[in-house]
Amino acid sequence: MAIQAILIWHQGALGDLLLAGPALAALSRRHPRARITALGHPERWGLLARSLPLNEVWDSSESRWAALFAEADLPRELRERLASFQLALVFAPRPQTVLLDRLQRAGIPAVHWVPSFPETGVESVAALQARALADLGLHYVPAPFRLETGRSQDEKLPELPGPGPWLAVGPGSGQPLKNWPLAHYYEVSRALAWEFKLQVVWLAGPAEAALLPYLAGLAAAQGQVLLANRPLARVAKVLSRCRLYVGNDSGLTHLAAAVGRPQVLALFGPTDPRVWSPLGPGVRVLTAPCAQAPCAAGRSIDCRDPACLAGLSVETVLAAAGEMLGAEK
Repeated sequence: MAIQAILIWHQGALGDLLLAGPALAALSRRHPRARITALGHPERWGLLARSLPLNEVWDSSESRWAALFAEADLPRELRERLASFQLALVFAPRPQTVLLDRLQRAGIPAVHWVPSFPETGVESVAALQARALADLGLHYVPAPFRLETGRSQDEKLPELPGPGPWLAVGPGSGQPLKNWPLAHYYEVSRALAWEFKLQVVWLAGPAEAALLPYLAGLAAAQGQVLLANRPLARVAKVLSRCRLYVGNDSGLTHLAAAVGRPQVLALFGPTDPRVWSPLGPGVRVLTAPCAQAPCAAGRSIDCRDPACLAGLSVETVLAAAGEMLGAEK
């Protein structure tokens, strides 16, 4: 039976969803005529709407989906909504037996779990998911996932009030222990702006709320731009206009790599770039000079002292960024 409708369950953070990009692209190539419905975070999934044949995006935070984890009979409305799918893939850190069973009981013939990341080991997310899908008969070599922003070369972005070239800086993440010191970012952005005649845009999301007063002061003092809590689609367009991006292991770093235009300098400390680094020829990773790094187990970071990233010197980052900018000339 030809697969005409596929349900993808992925509730992960932005970085996790973009890391699944190679798997999602391979799935759409394998079933080019299938309608794909995504179930997860609407704004994050919305970023992929130009890159994948998405039919709909359903919000996983809606209360209706709680019935998939309950013991009672599935509501008729839910069964009717799900019965049209021939295949469902559930991306999650570990198998969710109840959810998988309930989706099958709703009438989906084939329901499979795909690990969203390894809980142990150093296998990359892309390789792990390719191996999982190979067990289902889908064979592919993971390639960098390209996110289409839909921008035109003539489109003016009010977020970038100058001709550039632009340097984007993402100093935060969802886990403070993954962050390079803000003072170091200040030194690097100032030096690169001076040497390479770059304009600087600082990018911050909800996780960086505590940093905003400092970032606002830094940007104002240097005539730079601060963009905080902007829609992800707008941030993607801003990144696509930048020449270089520097940031931590974060969803924003994965977004910068996925849009393809800026070169990406990713700074890793407790987390392992062999697992979490974005793919792409324009991506370069610097790791902390610490004997214990990387020390994270899966998503868990037990280290209470982020000394590893503090030990990554400004000079090292400047040298790497300078090489990347110089090679682009």
